[in-house]
Amino acid sequence: MRPQQLNTLKRILSADELSRAGQFHFQRDKDHFIAARGLLRSLLGRYLDINPAELLFSYGLKGKPLLIGETGRQLIRFNVSHSHDLALFAVASELDIGVDLEYIRCDLEIEDLAKQIFSSREIAVLNSLPLVNRKKAFFSWWTRKEACLKASGKGLSGSLKDYEVVSGREDSGIRKCIKTPMGASQLCLMDLDVGPEYAAALAVDGHNWQLKQMKWDRHFSIFIDGD
Repeated sequence: MRPQQLNTLKRILSADELSRAGQFHFQRDKDHFIAARGLLRSLLGRYLDINPAELLFSYGLKGKPLLIGETGRQLIRFNVSHSHDLALFAVASELDIGVDLEYIRCDLEIEDLAKQIFSSREIAVLNSLPLVNRKKAFFSWWTRKEACLKASGKGLSGSLKDYEVVSGREDSGIRKCIKTPMGASQLCLMDLDVGPEYAAALAVDGHNWQLKQMKWDRHFSIFIDGD
């Protein structure tokens, strides 16, 4: 992102967001935060027809952001994920949502990490795949689980193993997330195509909806409209 664009986005951030940006040690990380928050404000401002600088945010007990004040009464839900040089923004009308985006790291050893993330059944399915396909599958399934946690509002406090998101060897498209033993609501999952170097997934607490996906200055935004 060009410096002029970054400065424009920086001007619509709140004092709290500017303070959070200042806590990053590396300039690259600071710029990524400013860009992500500024683009989120711009996107929500367009949907709500409100000056982006006037939007007010609060955070749930698990850290999930939400709109408050007059803007918070308009039943807009949203979620954000960013990884490497890409950001993903999801906006929905009334439905709780979660998105996750992961850069597919070729240097990451996935065997031990898979044991922390996946159930024994999921690991068996992963190991049954051809070796060349396992890393892509690993990141794809990981994003599904993270999206589920974010849609449910559990965030980092939840366990990825609570959600089984793999139903078979060939596994893509829209599917229902298996309920957890604690009786979590049924979530609808969808893999998102954001380029060959990334894996991304969307989780929606609801089933009667349509998705629109747009690319915006190397970033992606999606809108989920309930019927």
